[in-house]
Amino acid sequence: MSYQECWGLYEKQYQGHPLRIRLNEGIQDYVCHPRYMHQVCISVPLNETDENGFPYAEECKLLDELESLLKDRLQEQQYSVFAAIITHNGVRLYILYTYIPDYCQKIAREINSDWIYHQFSSTTQEDKNWETIESLL
Repeated sequence: MSYQECWGLYEKQYQGHPLRIRLNEGIQDYVCHPRYMHQVCISVPLNETDENGFPYAEECKLLDELESLLKDRLQEQQYSVFAAIITHNGVRLYILYTYIPDYCQKIAREINSDWIYHQFSSTTQEDKNWETIESLL
């Protein structure tokens, strides 16, 4: 399996606040694949937000850099696949699916220890039906 990233941008309301979602629409062959049953969610609290809870341009550049780091390390050899990036109420969430959640957690901790602009956390859970992604659609 291989895929080409193709991101769709969506805006919704959630709990009275605007929500921005970038969905990787190039991963159709991966959705609900038995190899990618574990979801990893990396939660990054934003440093400064506008009145809608979204980052300003300078912080967006840093978040893009962090996203590149995460993708470079976590998507190598198809260990995982990025599914969505959500920005809502002062937080950016990177959601990916993997078959080796412990390894992804280890890599996230390594990146977090070196990343000086934000302190983030990561969690894993089984989501073999990709219910989180389905709920975003």
